Parts: sequence; C-alpha cells; structure tokens
Amino acid sequence: MKMKAFIVLALFVLSMLSPVHAAAQSLYADINPSGGSEIQIVDNRVVFSFGDLKYREKNLVGPVDVTRIVFSIPPNWTLASGGEIELHYGVLLSGPDIESVAGGGDLSVNLNGIVVASFPLNETGSNVVRIQIPPEALVTTREDGRHLLTISLSAQLSCVYDARVVVTVKPTSFFDLVFEETSPELSLTRLPAPFYLDSSFIPDGVYVVVPNNPETLELQAAMDVMAGLGAMVGGNYNIELISAGELTPQNLPTYHMIFVGMPDKFPLLSDVIFEVPVVNGKFENLPQASASDGVLQMGLSPWNSSKAILLVSGNSGEAVLKAGQAVSAGRILVYENPRLAYVSNVQLLSGTLPIVEDFSLKDLGYATATLSGIGGSSQVYQFYVSREQMTTKDGYLDLVYYHSGLLDYSLSAFSISLNDQIISSIAFSEETQQVTTLRVKLPPGILRFGENNLEIRANLLTTPSCDESGLIDPWLTISDQSIFHLPAGTGEPLTKALLKDLKFFPDLFATHSDLGDTAFILPKDNPASWKIAGKLAFRLGETVNPFIASLSVAYADDVPQLMRDNYSMIVIGKASALPFLLEINDALPAPFDFTTDTASERQMQIVYRIPQGVSVGYLELMASPFNSERTLMVVAGNSDDGLVFAGNVLLVSELQNQLAGVFAVTNGVQVATGKASAPFSIVGAGVPGSELIVATPLPDNTGQQKMLEPPNWLIPLVVASGVIILLVITFVIKSAMDRSKLSRFTLANPDDEPITIEDSGKE
Repeated sequence: MKMKAFIVLALFVLSMLSPVHAAAQSLYADINPSGGSEIQIVDNRVVFSFGDLKYREKNLVGPVDVTRIVFSIPPNWTLASGGEIELHYGVLLSGPDIESVAGGGDLSVNLNGIVVASFPLNETGSNVVRIQIPPEALVTTREDGRHLLTISLSAQLSCVYDARVVVTVKPTSFFDLVFEETSPELSLTRLPAPFYLDSSFIPDGVYVVVPNNPETLELQAAMDVMAGLGAMVGGNYNIELISAGELTPQNLPTYHMIFVGMPDKFPLLSDVIFEVPVVNGKFENLPQASASDGVLQMGLSPWNSSKAILLVSGNSGEAVLKAGQAVSAGRILVYENPRLAYVSNVQLLSGTLPIVEDFSLKDLGYATATLSGIGGSSQVYQFYVSREQMTTKDGYLDLVYYHSGLLDYSLSAFSISLNDQIISSIAFSEETQQVTTLRVKLPPGILRFGENNLEIRANLLTTPSCDESGLIDPWLTISDQSIFHLPAGTGEPLTKALLKDLKFFPDLFATHSDLGDTAFILPKDNPASWKIAGKLAFRLGETVNPFIASLSVAYADDVPQLMRDNYSMIVIGKASALPFLLEINDALPAPFDFTTDTASERQMQIVYRIPQGVSVGYLELMASPFNSERTLMVVAGNSDDGLVFAGNVLLVSELQNQLAGVFAVTNGVQVATGKASAPFSIVGAGVPGSELIVATPLPDNTGQQKMLEPPNWLIPLVVASGVIILLVITFVIKSAMDRSKLSRFTLANPDDEPITIEDSGKE
C-alpha cells in the first residue's frame, strides 16, 4: 500500500510539473462577477439600495468620521414628498472603559444640505432605522444636478474615555423615493445631460444616428461626436452609432437620439418640434447669416416625451462637421435660447506649436491652489507640447507644495498623473509640512502633441481628534511657482516603439491631443463597419480626452494622398469591401483572400481552412507603408459577425487582455495571436473545427537566427522529469526483487519465524 501511495504521489507531482496541466488550469480560472440587486419601480415609487449606486460597506471610526453618496435621477423625474431612507448599520464599542460609557455617540444623516435625521447610538450590533425625507431635502444644490447624501459620526466619548466606536454603514441600506414624471430639461449648456447623467441608478441609452448614405464629412462629424461623448462620459455606457435605416417603431421610443447630418437625410426630423423646424428636408426660418453655420438644437422626442433629441446639422457637410466638433468639446455657448446654437467656425489645434522649454504654473495662468477637506480631491493643469518635445527623455516637473500638519501620515498621500497615467505617488511627512520642492521625472512616450493634462489627486485624512475648533480640516497647497522643464527631444521618435504590438491599443493612436492625426478608412453602404468605428472613436475619446475632437474619415475607394502621407489609419470592414486594402495587401502580416474575406496566411508554413459558415474576426497591425512614423491597423472579418468579433477584441477588456503581436484571430470568445515572423498559422488555435490544408517545407534559413526556439525552461523540465521517472522505476523494480527473495526464504523455512533484514544483519 505504501508503494502504491508513493507511485501515485510521484505521478501527481509529475502531472503538476507538466505545462499541459498548467495550461488546463488556466482555462478554468474562477470568474465570479458581482451582481447588484434589482431596482424596483412601481407606479411613481422607486426603491434602490446603496449597493446599486456602487457603494461599498464603510466603517466610520470615532471620534469623528463621515461617508458620502452621490446619485442622479432620470432627467424626466422630479422628486416628490413622501420619500424615505432605510439605513442599515452596525455599532461596535470596544476598549477598557466601555463599561463606563452610555451609548456610542450620535449618527446624523444629511441630504442635499438638510439634516434629515440625528439619533444616538445606544444599541450595539446590527440596527435599522427608517428616515422620513422632508420636501426641502429633495432639492439638489449641486451645479451638476446630482443629489448628495452625507452620513456623519460624532463620538466625543472617545476623547474622554478609553473607548472606541465603529459604525458600519451597509450597502443594503436603501432609498424609497416618490417621483413625478416630467419632460427632461433641454439645454445645450448641460451636455452630456440629459443623454447621460453621472451616478444614475437607472440605465439609459443613446443612438447617434447617421444618414443611410452619409458623406464622409457627415461620418467624420459623427466620429467626433462619439469621441466627445467618450471624453465626457468615459467608461461603459450604452451609446451606439447606427444608420437611419436601422430605426424602427420598436427602438424609436427607447433611446435618446443624436442625429448627425444634413436635414434632408432624415425625414423623421419633421416630426420633432425644434426652434428652427425642419420642413421638407430644409431648415425653416434659418437666419441668412447662419446659412453656412453648423446648427445645434434640442427637442423632445415625439415618440417618447421622456427622451431628448439633439440635431447636429447644417446645410453642407462642412457645416455639419463644425457642429459635430462643437459638440465634441461639450462646451456649447448659448445666448437667448438654451436649446439652439449656431457654430460659425471652429479653431482646431495648429499644425505646429512653439517650443517653450521652461514655464511655471503661473505662466500657464494658474494661481496657487489649495486642496482641502477629508477624503479625495484633485486639481488639473493643462499645458501644450510641441512635436519636438514629445520625444524628450529629460523632462521633469519641480512641484512646490506644503500641507497641514494634522494629516494622518500613515493614510494620507497624493499622486501625480500625466494624461491619465500615474507617474508618481508621494507620501506626506513632518518635513513636507514646510515648503517642499519635489522633482518628478516625466516618462518618455506619455506626452502628446498639443494639449496635455497633469492631475494632482490627494487623499487627505486626519488623525482622529477631539478638536471642535474647525481647524482640523486637512489641506494641501500647490504653489504657482511649480516649474515644468521640457527640452526638445533628440534621436528616433518614441512612437516607433509602439507600432509593433496590438496590446498597445488605443495608445497607438493617442499621439495627438485632438486625435487630429487619426483617420478611419471605411466601406460605403456598410453600417456594421460604421458602428464599430463609432465605438472605437468613443474609446479613443475616453483615452485622449480631446478639447475638440478632430478625427478624419475616408471611404476605402477614395483615400486622399494627404491622408495617406500624414495620418495613422484604422481600416474597418470585410476585405472585399475595402479597395484600399488591395494596395497594401502584400505588406500585411496576413494578406487577405478577397474572394472569401479570410486572411490567407500564404506565407505561413501551416495554413488552416475555416469551416463554412463559421464567423472569424481579424486584427492586423503594421507601420503605415506611406509613412513609417504612422500606424495602420486593420479590423476585419469574414462576415459582419466576424467584424463585430474583431471590434470587440479592442473594446472588451477580457478579450483585449489576450492581445499581443501584430496579427490576431478571434471567434468571439477566444483570441489567438501571432507575430509577423511566425511560420505557423494561428487560425487553428482560434477557430474551432478548422482544417489543416497546407504544409509546405520551411525555407532554408541557414545562417539566420532560428525563428522558433524552445522556451528556456523546457529542457531542464524534461531532464528533471526523466530523472524522477527513472528513480521511480528503479525503486519499484528493487522492491519487487526484495519481496521475491523474502517470499522464497519464507517458503524454505515454514516452521521458523520470518527473518527481517535487520535480524539477518545481526547474524
């Protein structure tokens, strides 16, 4: 039995060492997405929990602590009297003097600046309290229209006794609110509202609608709108670009809509009540002075009065583009009517910028700023960088700061981000209470041509104190004497380092602060491709956060020479619908077969046939053949579904995390990747049921570096496994031989006691 156990154990160890076992284990990684409770809406009442607002359990620690929740209501709701809050909380009292105190202090609840409840903490353990909301507390005082709930702990007993109070506010707490339905407020000054409301607990959606046969400038305006929404909204939100032909009686009442295009392209607009009505495809009563302007106007949806319509339009493609770029900025200037604006001109980022090597925050127009209050706060500084400065490796920021001496140094710190990438995290100390100058190196490759954003984000917490003088609020001051040093770079442009790997999307196309060097190459009459381009534009806007988006669009049968020479390009569509690909097909990592819309991989040693009816998506990346400083990426598929699969790989984090190299194949669930120099097809790994059809001999690579080398760990693993197996076999054979000898000896002396090995040694 011991021998069997040893063999089983040895084989188990071998299996654990096997790379096959490791790979199999990775296929069964535990994925347990968290789900939220269902929001209940019955008649004119809505019930939603703190957890539905993404609130996590928070411990309030005495003597003083606070937690806050911010939320929005749908744009067509007005809160009415009769609402309640049910607060679920736990109370824990500890310490040597706990028997000497009665109660654990007080908990107060404040909604929109109005105290709605205050009660003593007399009961330890879990507690529930129901709070009536007075009508005056239902009116928000915030500029962004959101509501603020504040829960505060005051436990001064910790200042007198050696006792500790902890109150746990639970996410199962909930709001029970009464509302009245109204029409949403329509104002261009509040974009992205009502199309998007931050911290809303009710899901919503937006259609960005383009004509069935849009001009390139109309599509370009739509991409700018999508990029602007990405910058304003950020994160995942139900915003989709569709064509007018995809609107149906079923989806018309469901979504807010942003129509982008000339008025004669949308017959439905005659049903919308605008300040400047659209009649028979033309603007009625449009001022003569605005005949060539971009036109922005809002109205209520005639198909659902709780939804809003935004028209991004004009009498020409140029006018539509100006309107789209204005929306992308999200800063619409209105005069007498908040629903209407005319855009006469848009000043885009200049093609060249001067080199300013040294400048202070004061030079940029910023005054000394103080971040204050318990918790998180931030300050953003914007500055411009020339093309020459983008490549510098010697840039730095001399940050001048000082702060309150009442900070809890174990919990308080601040970080510095450049273009949304953290470049430094700094701890506070007693020494930094005084004026401190900190030199922060600016990593190469993060700076963009044009506008750059530097953000200082502080988390300020104080040591628990019984001081009631009001002087305990923590603060951090950033001096306007902080200085940037940005010399011009030298040597090879840093962008070349990013042109070889798909995993760097979207940073591959984030070299211009307005996205002004990126163009989409799209097929005509293919809304599926336009839809993917819209989602990628949204993602690019989220990443770059342009002041004004300036993407470009060309149809694949007419790509201007200026665009070829100066732009990075994202080519989207089935290969057969992209004449532009014919020009560059031989240079692609995996050239396309235009009869089947599949990547032929004809230079590969092993090629797979894709089963009929199976949809496959492709991603390919290369330096632009027209300008090696620019990037060209192809998003393709052998069907519309395959095209969606390819787009999702760039948009869905679980798939994007699998990206690497310059060529990828996906079946919508898995992603197989390969390098340009790989001699083997990767289709077999990414397409179930693919059939091996070609196996050609490798070319003679004598004198060249091997294209496929075994990993460093393989040979030692094989040797170690062989040694272990040999030892096991030797041990088994020896044990069997010993047992055989012993049994023969016992049979020869049946009347004697068995002789052990130890006994025979003594004799």
